[in-house]
Amino acid sequence: MADQRLLTPKEIALVASVAKEFGVKQVKLTGGEPTLRRDILEIVGSLSALGLEVSMTTNGFKLQELAPKLKEAGLSRVNVSLHAATRETFKTVTGVDAFDKALLGIKAAIESELRPVKLNFVLNRRNSHEWRSVIELALKLGVDAVQFIEMHPVGKGLKTFSEHVALDAIEEYLRAHAEFVAIKRMHNRPVYKLENLIVEIVKPYNNPFFCAGCTRIRLTSEGTLKSCLYREDRVVDILDILRGPYSEEAKRELLREAIKILVALREPNFKWRLVEARQAS
Repeated sequence: MADQRLLTPKEIALVASVAKEFGVKQVKLTGGEPTLRRDILEIVGSLSALGLEVSMTTNGFKLQELAPKLKEAGLSRVNVSLHAATRETFKTVTGVDAFDKALLGIKAAIESELRPVKLNFVLNRRNSHEWRSVIELALKLGVDAVQFIEMHPVGKGLKTFSEHVALDAIEEYLRAHAEFVAIKRMHNRPVYKLENLIVEIVKPYNNPFFCAGCTRIRLTSEGTLKSCLYREDRVVDILDILRGPYSEEAKRELLREAIKILVALREPNFKWRLVEARQAS
């Protein structure tokens, strides 16, 4: 039996279709772990049918089975969270002995042409000795890109932020060895090229321009719109709209107003608020 708290594929598609009216062209399914949903293929299919580019962030554990089905349903590309280059470190960081399963998932994504296939590596004290090995592994696997991501104090990251490690050493290495470097406009993100691999540096905490120009919105699985992943106070609950006694056109109009309100509520993330708090004191 489906969890009644979770939005249905039809409800997700309705919100996405209204968001498309505001210029949204891409949808990324994240988590938690999106592949745990039994209706994930239906969700991907309903979003793809709207003409949106659909991508996914996943731990890769179920990709060996699902990758070809996701491609057929309309998934364009995939990011796989791989926070280690060895089985031992993977188990230390994630708490599960599933490194081999993740590698099989990555290979299945490549074979299914879910490209670009990117690896997400969140740097911390437990895996900071393996970042070069991750680059070597990525080159060996034939993935398209690696994203080195700075830990930030949100969710479980808030409890473990003492394990934060700066990305300075990685950037120094990339500046010395990359064939070229560019800056991605979204998030002011440095992008380096090493042989056939793109390496991106994602610093949500130590990059003061990370939020500049952000136009993303997040729809939670339980029917809340968020203007920022890092904020819990600037949100709009739309569950009553989606499940209220309204016609579809009435729902669409209410959703349009909800999105306008959300955009008006947009504000820089926690680090700017910390700076403001210090200045006020």
